[in-house]
Amino acid sequence: LHSHLVPGVDDGARTLEEALEAVEAMRRAGVRRIITTPHLDASLLADEDRAESRIRKVQAAFRELAVAARERFPDLVVWRGFEVRLDVPDPDLSDPRVRMAGTRFVLVEWPAFQIPPGTEAVLTRIRRAGWIPVLAHPERYHGLDDDLSIPRRWKAAGALLQVNHGSLLGRYGSAPRSRALRLLQAGVADYL
Repeated sequence: LHSHLVPGVDDGARTLEEALEAVEAMRRAGVRRIITTPHLDASLLADEDRAESRIRKVQAAFRELAVAARERFPDLVVWRGFEVRLDVPDPDLSDPRVRMAGTRFVLVEWPAFQIPPGTEAVLTRIRRAGWIPVLAHPERYHGLDDDLSIPRRWKAAGALLQVNHGSLLGRYGSAPRSRALRLLQAGVADYL
């Protein structure tokens, strides 16, 4: 649901072989369906030429990954979306290539691991536009409150919350790990 497997397009897999090694590890863990989500700044979507260039670059690298993954793992299904960094308050998410596997779901994140003002309004506008925001790694944002009132308000605004596996393993430190556990224990997280 949230991975950076498209080779050479962001801070995820650098090469096709590295991406396939990650896919193989997922297969060993029982994963049969993957939506990989390279980074995309929402502000880029306002510039049609730059957005198209970025999407085409990612799509070409994704096709290479999808073909190689199908050859190596015939029962695996790999789709693509983006992890859209909400660096503008009113992103245009109408292009189905931006959303997860072309569905109404769109993986979003706040910039710089900070919670900007007005997050609930941004999520509400996304919902009203017809899209379902899946907020990536809420446990990693600085300023997340201990009583989880902020993530509860995000959910009330129509967002689903996705906790990173790496957070639970302590990969991002003890504070994100603790917050991830609280989100799961409180039943606030929708996806892991």
